[in-house]
Amino acid sequence: GTLSLASGESAVARKGEAPVTQVVVRPRDAVQWALYYPPVLQFEARDFDDVAETAWQSRVARSIELYQQGDLAQALADLEGLPDTIQDPRFFTYRASLRLAVGRVVEASVDIDQALTLNSEDANALALKAVIAVVQNESEQALALANRAVAAAPNDTGPLLAQSYVRQAQFQLGDARTAMENAVTLAPENALAWSRLAELHLMFRDLNRALEAAQRATSINPNGAHTQMVLGYSQLMRINTKAATQAFTKAIELDQAAPLQRLGLGLARIREGDLEEGRREIEIASILDPGNALIRSYLGKAYYEEKRDGLAGEQYAMAKELDPLDPTSWLYDAIRKQSINRPVEALQDLQKSIELNDNRAVFRSRLLLEEDKATRSASLARIYDDLGFEKLAQIEASKSLSIDPRNSSAHQFLSDSYAGQPRHEIARVSELLQSQLLQPLNSNPVRPSVVDPNLILLNNAIPSNAAFNEYDTLFTKDRVRLLASGAVGTNDTLSHEVVVSGLFKRFSYSIGQFHYETDGFRENNDVEHDLYNLFSKVAVTNSIDFQIEYRKRETEQGDLRFRFDRDNFSPNDRLNIEEETLRGGLTMSLSAQSNIVLSLIYKDRQGDGKSSIDTPFRVLTEEATDSEGYNAEGQYLLRGNKFNLIIGVGSYDIDRDSTITDTFIDFDFTNDPIRSSTTVEQDTLYGYLDYQWGNLFSTFGISYVAIDDEELDLSDDKTLAKLGLRLDVSKALSLRAAAFSTVKRLLVTDQTIEPTQIAGFNQFFDDFNSTKADVYGL
Repeated sequence: GTLSLASGESAVARKGEAPVTQVVVRPRDAVQWALYYPPVLQFEARDFDDVAETAWQSRVARSIELYQQGDLAQALADLEGLPDTIQDPRFFTYRASLRLAVGRVVEASVDIDQALTLNSEDANALALKAVIAVVQNESEQALALANRAVAAAPNDTGPLLAQSYVRQAQFQLGDARTAMENAVTLAPENALAWSRLAELHLMFRDLNRALEAAQRATSINPNGAHTQMVLGYSQLMRINTKAATQAFTKAIELDQAAPLQRLGLGLARIREGDLEEGRREIEIASILDPGNALIRSYLGKAYYEEKRDGLAGEQYAMAKELDPLDPTSWLYDAIRKQSINRPVEALQDLQKSIELNDNRAVFRSRLLLEEDKATRSASLARIYDDLGFEKLAQIEASKSLSIDPRNSSAHQFLSDSYAGQPRHEIARVSELLQSQLLQPLNSNPVRPSVVDPNLILLNNAIPSNAAFNEYDTLFTKDRVRLLASGAVGTNDTLSHEVVVSGLFKRFSYSIGQFHYETDGFRENNDVEHDLYNLFSKVAVTNSIDFQIEYRKRETEQGDLRFRFDRDNFSPNDRLNIEEETLRGGLTMSLSAQSNIVLSLIYKDRQGDGKSSIDTPFRVLTEEATDSEGYNAEGQYLLRGNKFNLIIGVGSYDIDRDSTITDTFIDFDFTNDPIRSSTTVEQDTLYGYLDYQWGNLFSTFGISYVAIDDEELDLSDDKTLAKLGLRLDVSKALSLRAAAFSTVKRLLVTDQTIEPTQIAGFNQFFDDFNSTKADVYGL
């Protein structure tokens, strides 16, 4: 017979009989056999040396030996048939731990109860019972059991391991890590304790200490499935995919029923560029642990990467049902809906993801949770922009930076939100520079049309925008990408852009070309640009990234100024520009909380211009300029639980040679050329402090600027104060205020790594050089 099941229903099918429906009172209990129970007890044959030589003692010793060799099935089989009349609780806790490892939770619970009958305060039995309660989402009971276990045996590692899982479930990752640090101090040869400590270090993104702990665990017990699994994740986070794959593969050989090594192997395969094989491994992980919402979310993301939208949506729906408090599925579903042109639904899902963000505290430290929140806010800004809420997009991006100024996605989107806004080119390209310096390795294209400032392009002449998915790097993989776009229009308008980008292991690159030309709407209103860009980035170590970029620009244009009267223009004005720019950047992660960013930019610019004046005489002025200079900047960023600190220093030096020649057209007379050489030197030192007081976010800043400008005959220095406030009154209302002073510096490429905004108010406008401005905003 056949039977259809609705949500919350179950069925029993017996041989020779039609299936029968059953009502499930507690759905999670019905699948408890399929849940994953992490190991907390480590056994040695010598643990039973005090037992007189008996048949059961020798069987247990042989079973432990098999277990240490990774043969879990045979280790369990060797215990079959032993009587339940054994009076040693250690036998029952050992057998219970093996049964839990293969999902036989009902039988394991019987063993645990038998052990507690023999000794009501048996620490190992209480620890196992606490782990079962944690996995089955009975947090209060788990806490009580873990505390009893630690009280019964405060120097044993098993109770401390169980307590660490309970603390994690209660969002207390710091206490969980402390428990394991105590455990490895008490038992330095316990492999499980070291591997669990490595897990917790990963949750704080302390990659070096995580790898050290994982390697210590595997050196003690190279045949432990859990230790190999944690070693795999420690290597994967360091982009050592080959070592990660070896560790995950060995972990699977040792324990084929555990899901996390399958998930890790899938992510490693995807990182190496094999999306199909990686997706298969994640599918197996979801079969091994069907109730794990996070694995379902990752599987949906894999389907999404394969352009299988229907399957991706199903997995996200299951993940939302399995764990309504996990924000991951809401975030990925928002990305999916945005890509299929459902921006309103995407907005709703992303807002839900932000609302649930802190629920990931079970996996992430508070510091990393704030980074998650900043990334989600940057994604929200992208959707606002697509819905036409440009100002909201800018505000959301600035909010993200107030949470985490190291978030490259937020810098990228703030740059995008400035595009097309008058006098915001310095702010736009500066935010883009900061995004490039802070971004992780990826295959995203670097578009020449976006990097170069002040191109004066027609709106919508560049049809390609950054993809929404570029702000998500979970499934970053080795690959080559091609971005090609073009546009045609009236007045002989034509543009095209081609970028080839790729990622291979620890190296990424982007090679791009952009061409734009138009005759304009009147005589001598033409412009033509040719831009070339080469960009590469290498992860020198897990904490040091180095990047280098070469740009070339060739521009030819007429009189582009608009004076309200279309007949008021110069038919003789021409300008040719050739620029070459070389940029280097270094980002060093000192810890999970702090970074150092260095930026060095060199530019050589040659300009050849002509302009004419018709009154009182017709004069043709020709000017040839050659300027070269550099920007050198350094910055230290510190991220705390409630504050951000940014300290920076910069030096700017530009040498400019010019030759001006005037020709009186009516008299056919040319003056002798006037030659000049000038130097502009500028130095700056600044500090910014963001601090959160509940719903009030404050920014305090001060900068010192020294200018020596021969061209303007100016030598001056100024100390500038900055103050910004943002009060989130409710989800629907926030108040922002700012008061600050700023000086327009002569930047070599109009780019700086100093923060461009205070409480969402821009502080770097395209003013005349050395302009001092006092800005007040509300």
